[in-house]
Amino acid sequence: MDTSPADAKATILAWDLPTRIFKWTLVALVVSAWVSNKWGVATPSWHVWNGIVLLIAVVFRVLWGLFGGSTARFRGFVASPARGLGYALALLKGREGHFLGHNPLGGWMVVALLALLALQGVTGLYSADEDRLIIEGPLAKTVGDATITFAAHWHHRLFDLLKIAVVLHVAAVIFHAVVKKERLVPAMVTGAKPARPYEDAAVATPGSIVTALACLAASVAIVLGAVKLLGGW
Repeated sequence: MDTSPADAKATILAWDLPTRIFKWTLVALVVSAWVSNKWGVATPSWHVWNGIVLLIAVVFRVLWGLFGGSTARFRGFVASPARGLGYALALLKGREGHFLGHNPLGGWMVVALLALLALQGVTGLYSADEDRLIIEGPLAKTVGDATITFAAHWHHRLFDLLKIAVVLHVAAVIFHAVVKKERLVPAMVTGAKPARPYEDAAVATPGSIVTALACLAASVAIVLGAVKLLGGW
């Protein structure tokens, strides 16, 4: 639908509240993970619990991707490789369409970030410093030294990959803001995007707050229960 000057500033819902809270909570957790690793030697439990909460957030996002609002569901934004390539080619030509939720490339970035964070969190559970005097994951005591060394190595390497993915993600947001004049950050704060034709949906259907709370409770139970079941604490 075309917007006339009178309704040029009209907006519609793009991201529901639970999705937005997750987004900014995840940003805070990633920053906190880096800070606690670099300057949190005096409080090693900070880094350990940061990782556990991050895993809870990732599990929540997976559940929310199944039961959440329309733009948060994986089936709504995880495109086929062919569609992703088609969008990339259209983007290079300046002919890409507009999406209420994630565009095909953005959708795969979400999947990549969640996968990296999940692996980062799991390897952290089994990681420890060389002498196990400063920091030790809650499951490190259940495995041998070789496994701990392997997990610690990949825990650090995965964070390097995560930093690259974050830089690419931020660069894409800046590109859309500067070149395409799409203000994605304000949309993730307010939940609203300009009213215009979109390729994926005309309007978003928000997820239920009750469902979000149920997904959160299930995420806490899954992560803490799994750590306990596997011998942690």
